[in-house]
Amino acid sequence: MQRTTSITNPQRLLVRILSFAGPWVISFSVLSVVAAQTSTQEYRGSIGDKHIEMRLSFDGTRIKGTYQYDQFRQDIPLEGSFTPPRRLELTEGSGKKKTGKFVCEKHTNTYDVDLECEWSRIDGSGKAYVTLREQFSSKVKIAPKMITERRPRVSISLPQIEGTSLTPAMNAFNLLVQSVVQQAKKEFAPESPERGLYELNYLVMWSNDDLISVELEEYSDSGGAHPNSQLMTVNYSLAANRQLTLDDIFKKGTKYETAIAEYVTKDINRRADQMDQEEAQRNNRPVEKRDEPVMSEDGLPPIGAFALRPDGLAVYFDFPHVMAVFDRTLIPYAVLRDFLKTDGAAAQVTKP
Repeated sequence: MQRTTSITNPQRLLVRILSFAGPWVISFSVLSVVAAQTSTQEYRGSIGDKHIEMRLSFDGTRIKGTYQYDQFRQDIPLEGSFTPPRRLELTEGSGKKKTGKFVCEKHTNTYDVDLECEWSRIDGSGKAYVTLREQFSSKVKIAPKMITERRPRVSISLPQIEGTSLTPAMNAFNLLVQSVVQQAKKEFAPESPERGLYELNYLVMWSNDDLISVELEEYSDSGGAHPNSQLMTVNYSLAANRQLTLDDIFKKGTKYETAIAEYVTKDINRRADQMDQEEAQRNNRPVEKRDEPVMSEDGLPPIGAFALRPDGLAVYFDFPHVMAVFDRTLIPYAVLRDFLKTDGAAAQVTKP
């Protein structure tokens, strides 16, 4: 298990603030929506403190799918349409019984928020902010195991492999995740049960018969000055029945850490400039130029965690709360090609 901790994650706090605008808060994630061909995509997220899983099938501009609460695991029908280049609309419910709708806008210039939506009841009331992220899983069935408590408020969904005949490696993965989550929860110490809040959800970054890579996102409010946010990952080889390290990805003796630092530094500064431009545009003022870049290679902390995705290697850092928005960076495999093992873990993720 690897972890990185950040305090007062701005993006998570935005969701919290918007929760006061309506009875529901929905938070999920998606990498991309491809409406030009038939495809099926899976997502994870939450409605308030209720975690959900969603599956959508795209056929041209038509969309059909389902979502279910982790707690009940009963499918709720979804259908809708995609209007190029960025708009997606979904209605939930079946027949004449429609219970809600999503109006979404696709984002392509950020990793953390790819589909930004507004959820409401059919009559337009109860509006809520929505973000979506996509997860990548195949063959191995990973399902949520729920842990809930009332005082303090606890809502945990942890990824567990399900099946009638689990291998020793699959059982070992399940036990490892349980141990990681239990240890993280032990560190939660609210000032009082009435004020405490602890949430943990997961995202499958990649899974197949050979390996599993999952991201765990923890949010806790102990009643102090600031809530806490923590990102953890578990990368496990089902073939070798052990956790993966960066040595399973990169060739020995190569300067991959330098390549990672160069890319992350440039990407953080690019995102910071983009955020400045967007803020200036919202406030109708010129962009204020910085005297120095936000991040330098010398100021970059050690890699706290990593995860494997089909489109790149996600690396995690433990920045101060004012920099927490940059805790996670996705590096395309093309940037790291010269350093990757040809038969390593990344090759298993990127192969057709």
